Amino acid sequence: MAKATSMQATVYMGPGELEYRSMPLPAVGTGELLVRIRKALTCGTDVKTYKRGHPKYTPPTLFGHEFAGEVVEVGQGVERFKPGMRVVAANSAPCNACYYCKRGQHNLCEDLLVNLGAFAEYIRIPSRIVQQSTFRIPEGLSDEAAAAMEPLACVIHGQDLLQIQAGESVVIVGAGGPIGLMHLQLALRQGAHPVIAVDLIDSRLEVAAQLGATVTIQPAQDELEAMVKRLTEGRGADVVIESAGSLAAWESAFGLVRKGGRLQWFGGLAGGTDITLDTVRIHYDELQLYGVYHATPLTFERAFHMIADGLINTGVLISGELPLANLEEALESMAAGECIKMAIQP
Repeated sequence: MAKATSMQATVYMGPGELEYRSMPLPAVGTGELLVRIRKALTCGTDVKTYKRGHPKYTPPTLFGHEFAGEVVEVGQGVERFKPGMRVVAANSAPCNACYYCKRGQHNLCEDLLVNLGAFAEYIRIPSRIVQQSTFRIPEGLSDEAAAAMEPLACVIHGQDLLQIQAGESVVIVGAGGPIGLMHLQLALRQGAHPVIAVDLIDSRLEVAAQLGATVTIQPAQDELEAMVKRLTEGRGADVVIESAGSLAAWESAFGLVRKGGRLQWFGGLAGGTDITLDTVRIHYDELQLYGVYHATPLTFERAFHMIADGLINTGVLISGELPLANLEEALESMAAGECIKMAIQP
């Protein structure tokens, strides 16, 4: 059979504009892989990029970053992977030489290589990612499950910063989205109790309850801060994780944490967004406030093994499947809260 020379791909053209087009097949260089996408997943970052742009993406650009696929070509020097192998790869790799990498903060690398293009028939995996964060998918693990590696790696990194202890109370604001449901599962695995799931959408709270959330709260109907205090003997939560990515969620999360507690803002806001915080609370209540960004090669590896070992329920994250040509429909569905994630089939 003749080798393909072109592929269908979705190109991000700017806020609110995607273009489905035919493109040349990526050329494979030394140390690289060419992978045929079997399944790609939509992500909250994809939705935000589609709706409002992204500070690190300059359109026109290939789009999408969560995928699993099959190796179709290997570059010179690649020994661990062969054509026909199913693989999952990270969407980035650090340089391992800059100031931040030398201090173990690989997610903040000054020369972080980012690879986009999962919403396409094929994707080229750069050598640096092949070497550091590409994994062979074992028999019995679905493409959809493996493709959830990247968001889980980010969640693991966020929880590494928080160091949740057994018996601590945890509130997750935006608990019904894919990131929130992963935070929920990891917090429960750490022995947190109670784990309080907060979301605006009933169907998402039902999923959180199925996964083991102690209590679910819909803030549109309930007095959120008062309920959290009632559930934590009047103190507020030991740990609060914001994963909704909205200004209202950022601000409300601040009022839920106890004195001496930890608050993490996980969901990114649009560039230039400001919030107002009570500095007296920060100072006299000795709050620990965390921003969090992306993942590291170590958390990618840990995420891969947690999924492969069946320690994380990824099935509840996938609401359905659509063809690549219907990507815009999938993103609009996520934005409207009608689904959690969609599997995209090229």
